[in-house]
Amino acid sequence: MITYYVAGRQRFAVAAAMAGAFLFGCFTIGVFSCRGLTPGQMLICLLFCLVVYLTKPQWMVWCALFASFASLPESLHIGKDLGMVTIYLYQVAIVLAAIFLIPASRLRRSSYILPGMFLATMVCWAIVGLAAGNPTDRVLREFQFLFELVGGFVLAMLVIDAGYAKEAMRAIGVTLWFSAGMLVAASFHLVVLAGRTETVEKGLGAAEATRLVTSSQNVAIAVLTALIAAQIVGRVTPATYLMLAPPALVITLLAFARHSLLLMGVAGVVALLASPGWHGLRRTAMASVTGAAILAVTISGSLLLLKHSSAGAWLGDQFTTFNNRVLHNVSGTRFAVDPSILAREAENTKLGHKIGEAPIFGHGLGYPYQLPFGKPDSFTATLGTTYSHNFYLWWLAKAGAVGMTAFALFALVPIVRGLLSASTPAKAAAAVAVALLVNCTVDPLPEDGGDALALGLALGAALQFAVVSRRARSEDNAIQRASPSCVTGARAPAIPA
Repeated sequence: MITYYVAGRQRFAVAAAMAGAFLFGCFTIGVFSCRGLTPGQMLICLLFCLVVYLTKPQWMVWCALFASFASLPESLHIGKDLGMVTIYLYQVAIVLAAIFLIPASRLRRSSYILPGMFLATMVCWAIVGLAAGNPTDRVLREFQFLFELVGGFVLAMLVIDAGYAKEAMRAIGVTLWFSAGMLVAASFHLVVLAGRTETVEKGLGAAEATRLVTSSQNVAIAVLTALIAAQIVGRVTPATYLMLAPPALVITLLAFARHSLLLMGVAGVVALLASPGWHGLRRTAMASVTGAAILAVTISGSLLLLKHSSAGAWLGDQFTTFNNRVLHNVSGTRFAVDPSILAREAENTKLGHKIGEAPIFGHGLGYPYQLPFGKPDSFTATLGTTYSHNFYLWWLAKAGAVGMTAFALFALVPIVRGLLSASTPAKAAAAVAVALLVNCTVDPLPEDGGDALALGLALGAALQFAVVSRRARSEDNAIQRASPSCVTGARAPAIPA
């Protein structure tokens, strides 16, 4: 990149100097690696970032997406403890990816108003939490995950504005295929993944199976939701379906997530409302019939081909458990005895009392709204005192009505602009964002690492796709006004000799 601006012998000299600096860096890394593992790893990462920045800066985005959403072994989920907070490698990659793409984008300063406003809100309520005496480690942890939400918002705007949206989609496809393979291996107990591994027992009418909840769960459900919304508002190519749908279905199946149906249904309704008319209804009906036929053929065919085999028995258990836990466990009678639902209702009751104590400004980040319970080292006895499955009640308790107003502006402006846009990607991204926001009533995405990034990416994509579409129409109108002969088809006047 640097040698492009010089010529002749100067180019050779600059290339030699860069090669010498590279070799010196490798020597320095070797020296520090011998003295200590951590300095060597940091220097290796620094040299890698330098090479990426000088060659193709967008590669850092692909690294960030893979590190954020891939289902990795537990030993590879890299984080560094810095005092009371743990900084993960994918969070550093997100910040570097955004910094690397700033020179390649045309974002105006006004584009940073919404994320900057919500970031300032987060800082204010972090200070409120520290001033109120809330646990410092909880304040920093909650701020860290909310920062991922803002980081994903900005990163999506930069990726789309720089023209790397299709490449980012391919990177997510590679991540999903890798994660699906790792989850299948983990289901056979061949590898231990970072996340939660649970055994679904027969207490709720489900067959015994291994439930795997990793960082790829919600992004896989978001991808399926995006495919449904895009098919309703526009058209999705078969290659895109083959690239994204199969691994996303496998990940969703092995997670046994009941909120997957909620997300898909909400996104479908929003996409249909954003594209009213006969064409929208026809595309919805075609997508429903085609999807049901493909699923029926795939499930029955796979079970028939793998009959009387260990793989067939495993696959049958997965389908049976998914059917019982997700499809049959959505009735009111099942919810009335579901311990997970009852625990969430208890959380909402406690949060309601705490919201009434400080309805305007809240109690600040890190506020423990309930007492610890359960085993001493369990989640409910540690981080569970500040965690809630309903994000909106959680945020009201932390930031009050003022903070909720700031979040509403941050989330609703991109959705409204996306739904009102003529761009198909903008409408699809807005429908996904609405589904994810509805999902936050039962699965708090902004409170979890990686999931907050997924919500931020959806919101930023909805806003920036709408901005790019409007910018393209404005440029086309300007060209038409400047050269009306190109539109009318009239012959341009001859230029005299």
